[in-house]
Amino acid sequence: MSSSFLRSMIDLSLTLIKMTGSTLIKEYVLIIILLLVDASQGDPRSQVVKLTCNRQLSENTSKYVTNFVQSMEKINSLVRIFRSGTSSTGLGPDSSYGLAECYDDLSIQDCISCYAEARTNLPTCFPNNGGTIFLDGCFMRTQNYSFYQEYAGANDKVICGNKTGSRVFRDSVRQAISDAVRDAPRSRGYFARKQESSDIANDSAYVLADCWNTLNETSCTVCLDGAFASIISCFPMTEGRALHTGCILRYSNINFLNPEPTASNNGGMNDKFPVIQQTCGNTITTGPSFIQSFVQTMEIVSSNISKSSFGTSGTKYSLTYGLSQCYGDIPTSDCPVCYAIARTAIPSCLPSTGGRVYLDGCFLRYENYSFFQEYIGQEDRSICSNNTRRNIAFAQSIRKAVAQAVETAPKTNNYYARTQILIAGTENEFVYAQADCLRTLNTASCVKCLQKAAESMLDCLPGSEGYALYTGCFMRYSDMKSRKPHHNKMSKVKILAIVMAVSSIVAFLVAFYAWRHKLKSKRKGSGDTKLLIMMNNSSLNFKYSTIEKATNDFNEGNKLGQGGFGAVYKGLLPDGKEIAVKRLFFNHRHRAGDFYNEVNIISSVDHKNLVKLIGFSCLGPESILIYEYLPNRSLDHFIFNAVRGKELNWVKRYDIIVGIAEGLSYLHENSKTRIIHRDIKAANILLDSRLNAKIADFGLARSYQQDKNHISTGIAGTLGYMAPEYIAYGKLSEKVDVYSYGVLLLEIITGIPNRGMQTSEDTCNLISIAWEHFKRGSMEEIFDQNLMLKNESSSNIKMEIERVVHIGLLCIQEVASLRPTMSMALQMLSKNIQPLPSPTNPPYMSETTIQHLNDSGRVNNPASLPTVSYSSFIPR
Repeated sequence: MSSSFLRSMIDLSLTLIKMTGSTLIKEYVLIIILLLVDASQGDPRSQVVKLTCNRQLSENTSKYVTNFVQSMEKINSLVRIFRSGTSSTGLGPDSSYGLAECYDDLSIQDCISCYAEARTNLPTCFPNNGGTIFLDGCFMRTQNYSFYQEYAGANDKVICGNKTGSRVFRDSVRQAISDAVRDAPRSRGYFARKQESSDIANDSAYVLADCWNTLNETSCTVCLDGAFASIISCFPMTEGRALHTGCILRYSNINFLNPEPTASNNGGMNDKFPVIQQTCGNTITTGPSFIQSFVQTMEIVSSNISKSSFGTSGTKYSLTYGLSQCYGDIPTSDCPVCYAIARTAIPSCLPSTGGRVYLDGCFLRYENYSFFQEYIGQEDRSICSNNTRRNIAFAQSIRKAVAQAVETAPKTNNYYARTQILIAGTENEFVYAQADCLRTLNTASCVKCLQKAAESMLDCLPGSEGYALYTGCFMRYSDMKSRKPHHNKMSKVKILAIVMAVSSIVAFLVAFYAWRHKLKSKRKGSGDTKLLIMMNNSSLNFKYSTIEKATNDFNEGNKLGQGGFGAVYKGLLPDGKEIAVKRLFFNHRHRAGDFYNEVNIISSVDHKNLVKLIGFSCLGPESILIYEYLPNRSLDHFIFNAVRGKELNWVKRYDIIVGIAEGLSYLHENSKTRIIHRDIKAANILLDSRLNAKIADFGLARSYQQDKNHISTGIAGTLGYMAPEYIAYGKLSEKVDVYSYGVLLLEIITGIPNRGMQTSEDTCNLISIAWEHFKRGSMEEIFDQNLMLKNESSSNIKMEIERVVHIGLLCIQEVASLRPTMSMALQMLSKNIQPLPSPTNPPYMSETTIQHLNDSGRVNNPASLPTVSYSSFIPR
């Protein structure tokens, strides 16, 4: 099928846009265009342009390096999501403030590559107490003071090319620079890109202007005006860069700009190559020569791995040895991306003399000795999935697949094998196994490593997935393929899918225009009538009479509880199935659209740690939601009860903590509709017959788009669990749920409910109590007595609980950007992120603010649905 046919369909769609002016149609046309044109691969532009180190030495190098590493680790997690980030760690002259930012034409994938280069090179400034590095795609700076508002300084510099351009080029580039400097301060992200095309070779002009996100519009304008004044000194040269304290300005006659980031090249890299585990050595070095050697080692490995998916560095005279290898199923084009993610993670081990990180795609290790022939070690371990398949045929198939992989891999050129076995008794259910040895090993060492790894990993059965992370090899088995193959060219199937999609969209556009024209003559409210009819025909719809009979006319004896939205009753369907019936206080018949959207949100999720929606009813005298019945009611009936709390020992509480985290991570990141719950608390965590956690009560849930914060005019939730930025400004993001999760985590460990918000430094609520004990190192004093940690053998458990408290405090930090995502929290809980970063202060509210909110009747503590004035929050 020719592209001209598809283009003609776009032309027809564009004609309809002019006729209707519909935003929805514009979005459909955008989908067509994205389907037609494969996203161009961007250039990370990771060439170092200028590195400047402070002249002043740090007072305590060891302390400064530790603070620097922690700051970089926090920024690392932010850059992977937002392409920029700031962080501060420590106090006094050896504190570390950091800022990193990628220019806005870089995709997330390219940003990670550029940031990896910056983070690896900046430590060469040790033992000096700060430095600045400009790359062609990103910027990074660290100091021992807060510099975020600075936009001019003594190190501002202009760098010019050495080729002379024509007069036409000079005129074009001057206009393009002027336009970029004018537009950037008023644009999203303080970024602008301009292009002045010419029919004459080398006379086109390309310009980039970018200010750091920490500035305001005025500071950005002043910085770029200064950069403009300095960069014109490069004329008539064809290349120029102005590297200023708060901004960058660049021009060229060669197109260095990347395509606009799209859904296909912007994001997903962290999900694509997640960190499985990272460990660091116990030996510490403070010598700057080791850091410099580390940087050089990572550079050499980087240059090698982009060519052959494998690289080493180090000789008998080296201070540092490095090795990285992508697994055999990773395309050569993707390997540098996986290595870049590993390279941004591994510096967190500094100043340790060794460290290793395993990703689901590659491996990276460095040491101060040659380790290339090692194949077993003390750090070797297996990691098991929590999902269990109690099936003998499954286990037998896994063992067979693993055995084949162990036998095959050492015989191949790159020590890699991937096997697939059909599960006996099934038609299309397979199991998969993968084996990789380091290419520096000999065949005998590879065999020994894989044999030991397989033996350890198979202990994960009957779990559905297992990893073996060994010194000289990597193994994995699963009931799912870990990755799908990548294809750069458009296949016939894809073309056919595009044609069908385009045809359907064009048909929709025509129908939409006709419907929209007809709709103008209909009375308002007809849409709700249609939705009511649609809901009535839904397979999830229950007759109101069926629910009445199931609950014995909502008999008080069947009442399980009552919340902010309605009462919950136990019911019994005619087929004997037990259900929980939520009888809402208000009827949605006159707000069918809202109720239908709410039901859609709840019914679109399916996870073992989420309460399952069975159905609904909205055509009776009241609106009804029907859920699966869980006999053990909610978590608050256990942790806040001195008697029932004994049923939850630490192992069970830890499982509950992980289960809630997995459910929230699914809502935020893995489900088709990304959801913010908005009311995570103990009363909304239900327990099944085995005391497994399930998140319930989606009455306040809102769907959201990735990487976007929303300003909510209807603030809702439960005071004490609500994040400060949400109370103060209505700023709604997934970090609102992360904050609530942190509070809940502290409640599970202490058995103490969090009543309201902190009103002063000395107020005795849970958050302030936990924070003070954490700072004093006395957390054990507030552990729930029902945990029964009195014998000497429980010391390891105590350390584990203290670690979980640490994670909880990271989740309730006042600054939302510093809180981990739920997937990061899961990594912390599974000890894949070590060491943990230091938490900053939690938020607090003044006593007058609390009183004002209560007096206004807008906060019902602790019941749901308070509405909080945006002007009443007082930040720290």
